[in-house]
Amino acid sequence: MHHRGSGFGDAVRRFARHHYVERQIYLRSHGQVQFVSLSPLTQAVFAGIALFFFGWVAFASVNVVFKEQIIASKDQRYVKMQSAYEERMAELQSAYDQLNGQLIISQERFLATTRALENKHRQLTQLMTQRQSAGLELNAMRERYAATTRGTGNSAQGNTILMTMDHESDGPGIAHTTTRPQRAEGDQTFVVDGADGGPDIAGLAGGAHDGHNGTASQIDARLTRLDRAQQGLINSVEETTDRKIRELKAIIGMTDVVDVKTLTKNKSPRSAAEGGPFLGLEEGEALAGAGDENDFSRQVFRVSQNLRTMANLESSIARMPLAEPLAGYHETSGFGPRVDPFNGKMAFHAGLDLATDYGKPVLATAPGTVIFADWKGAYGRMVEVDLGNGFHTRYGHLSRIDVKVGQKIAFRDVVGKVGSSGRSSGPHLHYEVWFDGIVRDPSKFIEAGHYVFAKQG
Repeated sequence: MHHRGSGFGDAVRRFARHHYVERQIYLRSHGQVQFVSLSPLTQAVFAGIALFFFGWVAFASVNVVFKEQIIASKDQRYVKMQSAYEERMAELQSAYDQLNGQLIISQERFLATTRALENKHRQLTQLMTQRQSAGLELNAMRERYAATTRGTGNSAQGNTILMTMDHESDGPGIAHTTTRPQRAEGDQTFVVDGADGGPDIAGLAGGAHDGHNGTASQIDARLTRLDRAQQGLINSVEETTDRKIRELKAIIGMTDVVDVKTLTKNKSPRSAAEGGPFLGLEEGEALAGAGDENDFSRQVFRVSQNLRTMANLESSIARMPLAEPLAGYHETSGFGPRVDPFNGKMAFHAGLDLATDYGKPVLATAPGTVIFADWKGAYGRMVEVDLGNGFHTRYGHLSRIDVKVGQKIAFRDVVGKVGSSGRSSGPHLHYEVWFDGIVRDPSKFIEAGHYVFAKQG
């Protein structure tokens, strides 16, 4: 490597010594001769300057000659780049518009679905509120009945409530049954078909996080499950209310004294402020547009009407004298023909004679207003209560009266004490039930009450 570099330097030095030797330029002027001496270095400098000059001239000449072609080539390349850029931007804009359109459609569809579900949820909430308020009065009466009969040993003659809400089959009405079903403790819950404890609305709305929680397919699946759960719930409510209405009507029918329509004709609740033009159901649906939501609304309307009917029936039953007037007794004389205990002749007995201990409290069998509280001939000390809807109850042979005329009494309030006043052979209660001015058989009301009031305590 050292020898090669040394040889190249020697060659350069030989070239310089050969071509760039000291030269003299002679100038003759006015008969005189002058010369300029050019050293090798000066010659090399001038040679470099000349080379640079000629190179620049050549570059400038080529640039001038081919300038238009160069500019045209650059412009063409720029146009191609701009065209490719614009084409790419158009593709991206198209893809964005398509994606944004799908997103808007998905959002509108999702919002429409959620609005429909929210509307159904509001309707279901109203139904549940209506259902809970429907049986408050009757449930309160059951609790009070249980409190007044606890520990007596013969509460409701060992019967239990018939109106079991979660019975496996619809079956015939209670008037045709021989077995008395058991009533579950606590408030009734509606069960959706196929579920163990009803629909988990919160779980359906939240779902399980499995890594793809935000995808549209999973949202659709959850909304579908929620819609099915709501539909299952309304189906369960409708089935339950239909069955209970049949049972309530059968209970009223057991008394054999009153028609259901007659009993409930004045019980329909009316709103204080309602109105608007009348539109038939088909006409209204044509204006609103038919669909699954209208089907659901029609079903909700049917269930709402059923719940209103059920509330009217329960309210009517709560006003009927279905309870027993004593907490513990034995019946000594029934309703109808009998041998008179004093003269041995056949006679008509207008009530029930219920024997028990002297001084035992006599309990109101239904809420009402006291219209008589005094001595009344063969009845002895007697209390008569107007229950409304044409019903009256009488409690005779009392040893003491604990109410006064005009007093409003609640269910199971004490009206007096058992005694033997009037035409009586021993301490007992003479109990009568009247409807529309005609005396009725109290045992039928008490038997019907066995299907309303459960044995507790």
